[in-house]
Amino acid sequence: MPVPRSRPLPAAVARPPRRPGQRPAPALALAAVLGAHLWVIDAWSLPAVPPLASPATVRSVTTLATLPLPAPKAAESLAAVPALPLESPYAPALAPAPAPAQPPRHTPRKPAPVRPTAPVVAPSHSADAASTPVAVAATTATATAANANALHAPPSARLLYRLKKGPLTGTGQIDWQRDADTYRMRLEARVPLFGQIFLETSEGRLDASGLAPLRHTERRLKRSERAVSFVRDQGPPRILFSARTGEEPLTPGAQDRLSWIAQLAARMAAPPAGEWRAGHRIEMDVASTGGDVQRWVFTVQGQDSAGLWQLHREPDTPHDTRAEVWIDARQHHWPVRIQLTESSGEPLELTLDGLQPT
Repeated sequence: MPVPRSRPLPAAVARPPRRPGQRPAPALALAAVLGAHLWVIDAWSLPAVPPLASPATVRSVTTLATLPLPAPKAAESLAAVPALPLESPYAPALAPAPAPAQPPRHTPRKPAPVRPTAPVVAPSHSADAASTPVAVAATTATATAANANALHAPPSARLLYRLKKGPLTGTGQIDWQRDADTYRMRLEARVPLFGQIFLETSEGRLDASGLAPLRHTERRLKRSERAVSFVRDQGPPRILFSARTGEEPLTPGAQDRLSWIAQLAARMAAPPAGEWRAGHRIEMDVASTGGDVQRWVFTVQGQDSAGLWQLHREPDTPHDTRAEVWIDARQHHWPVRIQLTESSGEPLELTLDGLQPT
């Protein structure tokens, strides 16, 4: 640290000329020391202190330096501040906390229970709406109405018929197999001496409209097998024939020359307005292996004394097929009698002899 440059002593504190043999008085020595201290202090102070004019001034300064200092005002202000109430956020800071005997144990605070709020259910197709009681009831009612309008095919069974065509008599057997969404049907006719005279098959799906055939085959005595294909999934719905080229449009509810029997049973099991009446009609397209598609319209004639429903189908053209059917509701609405008449030849009759569940 640099030492300040010496400055000449003021005149008030200058040393008097010394006489020979005379020693300086103690008072003068003390004054000289005080003067030197004041000179050093004056050299380091930022604001300039005016030089002392006389020893009286020095004594005045010394007396002030030895006076007791007053107590800090901050302490007085702190003591004068009244105790704050507990509601004040600053009270914990001012009030001294007692020292705990042991370190406080930290106990995790349980979160406050959250009260569930009712979800806002949109009136549209919302997943949350389906979980509410009102939505579930509405969905159930809709499903019930849809099931009421849907057609239910009869359960699996084997039907045994007596067969008659002119002078020929024999037996006919229908094997009907179904599961949740598919079916398979087979009709075989046999007569003595000739054996099997024809065999028909049909297979397809089951949906809300009843039977939806995919393939139908027919094989008659001394004839090769012919087939009908119902194309439903590839391109526009259409019907293809093995007997000819070309195609026919596939309409909803269309059947083949075998599946119409089971479709008629499914339709009769779901009467309009809860009951059948004379004059009610059942319509469907029927495709044959010969390559044609005919519109079959069955008209309900009424119920006979045995409780059988009689239906007639009149031909549309002279070469069309006439059909008469008797339905028994006690036999899962299967036909108990079928009579098919072509434009030439004897009619084919099938009469139910027995029904065996399978």
